[in-house]
Amino acid sequence: MMVEGRNVVELQAESVVFYSRQDEASFFAWLQQLPCVVDVAGKGRILHIQVDRQRVDDEALRELLALFHRYQVDMRQLRVFDERRFARWFRRRQSYWHDAVFGQQERAGIVE
Repeated sequence: MMVEGRNVVELQAESVVFYSRQDEASFFAWLQQLPCVVDVAGKGRILHIQVDRQRVDDEALRELLALFHRYQVDMRQLRVFDERRFARWFRRRQSYWHDAVFGQQERAGIVE
C-alpha cells in the first residue's frame, strides 16, 4: 500500500529480513543518509518510509532502487517516481530493477 500527500509519498517495507544486528543497522543508516527520506516509522511488521518527492533526484532514486533490491522490499511501489525527469534511465528495460518495478508484462507491451 502507498499513501501519497502533496509532496510526500509513503513507501512501505513489509517483513524485511535482517541477518544480523549490523545488517539491520546498515539498512536504517542507508535510509537516514538519503536527504529525500523525511521519516521512518515501524508499525507491526511494516516500516512506513516517508519520502519528499521534490528531494528525489537521480542519485536518490538509484539508492532507493538498490536498497529495495538488496533488502527485497516490493519495488513496484517505486513506480510513483516514473516521471519525465528520470525517463532517460529509469525505464531502461535491461536494468536490473526494470521487471521488479514495472513488471515483466510490460516487456510484451502489456502493462500490469
